[in-house]
Amino acid sequence: MLILIQKKMADNQFIIEEFFYYKVFLYGRTAGGEKTDYSIQLNLPSGKAILRFTRDFAQENTYEKIGDKYKFYVYLRAEKYPAFIDILRYEKPLFFFYDLQSNESYMTTSDEPVGEEEPENG
Repeated sequence: MLILIQKKMADNQFIIEEFFYYKVFLYGRTAGGEKTDYSIQLNLPSGKAILRFTRDFAQENTYEKIGDKYKFYVYLRAEKYPAFIDILRYEKPLFFFYDLQSNESYMTTSDEPVGEEEPENG
């Protein structure tokens, strides 16, 4: 099942969509100053989201729209990387959220019943 929702509510436009594929990048530090340590690229129905995990580089989230496709750039602290990898490995369905006005972004699961256990050998 594919879910893509683009809503406008009280002057707030946002996108939330289910995704199924991702790619992980691990970077070596360069003398030239590349500040990204890790990144995760989410393949979305509406385009791509690039989650950049950094130790010492603060940058605001942003996006661009080319034709009918979006490219979202989301910046996160490097210490959050393991949590994102865990959720990508062990949860589904997963959804990407992006507020087009505030540039707030997050990844979320669907509702789960209280007390649901994850498989031990899953």
